[in-house]
Amino acid sequence: MTLSDLLNYGKTARALYMSQPTITFQIKSLEEAFGVKLFERDRQQVRLTDAGCAFREYAQNIMDTVDAAQECLGGLHTRLRLRVSCGPVGQFILLPAVIRALTAEYPHFELEVSELTTEQQMARLAEGKVDALLMVGSLPVKGLRFDPIVREPLVAMVSRQSVLANREAISVEDLRHTCVIASRLKDCRFHQPFLHDLLAPYGIIPKIVESPQSCSVQLAYAAAGEGVVVTTSSMATCAFPHVVALPFAEPLAPIQLGFAAIESNESQSIRIFRQLVMDCAVSTLEHREPPLLPDTHPLLVPQLAVIRRREAS
Repeated sequence: MTLSDLLNYGKTARALYMSQPTITFQIKSLEEAFGVKLFERDRQQVRLTDAGCAFREYAQNIMDTVDAAQECLGGLHTRLRLRVSCGPVGQFILLPAVIRALTAEYPHFELEVSELTTEQQMARLAEGKVDALLMVGSLPVKGLRFDPIVREPLVAMVSRQSVLANREAISVEDLRHTCVIASRLKDCRFHQPFLHDLLAPYGIIPKIVESPQSCSVQLAYAAAGEGVVVTTSSMATCAFPHVVALPFAEPLAPIQLGFAAIESNESQSIRIFRQLVMDCAVSTLEHREPPLLPDTHPLLVPQLAVIRRREAS
């Protein structure tokens, strides 16, 4: 390309900081590769042959493609892109506020949200196929960094047609004879053991109705009268049809939810997203309308744990 512009081997060599024999050798190699003469050269001048003129357009396209590829690959280091998956509170409560904040502050931020089971979340986070998990509990993933956000009291979601729906609160004792809807073990190895541990102090072995690990599906089961869904209080603020949320009469331990990512992932995208999550958690979760509780209900008030940014802005 340079020789076709300058039509002088000496000037081309100086422009490219190469020796003239090297330029001559490379042009000759190119001509031999294509089996055509690209340049005519005599003592007075260098000129493009017809083949050289034709090939010049292809050469220019090749160079343009290489430049575009370099620009694209170089931009990968600065492009803001993140792949996340959410727990129910993340998906229904916090994610809308985070998306609004991203759109306002970082309009070119590429956010990819996947709906995954807990087992899929753990596997893909460890494999680097997902960058972060929003509003989940701390999971046994090697190298995990877990930033706590909020402690959520437990509530029971029951069918509006259930006799329990007319109560102000539900007792753990009601679960002695009422089925509890839980995720299949292949989707989440922790959900069913959690329910067993929750009820064990009361001498209750839960009657589990297995369901896919989807909040919407499990609440549909509850609406159909198949059992009770034990979930966190934030979910009581969502408008799910045909179910009502009841607080527990007993002071059950709250659930700690937070933001999870691999410790070594300290990209600009993860830092920006983590800070937005923390900021949105304060503004969103503090202004929730809590479920109606009896005046004497002993549930702990959720406390937001705002994580100070580790990195300077």
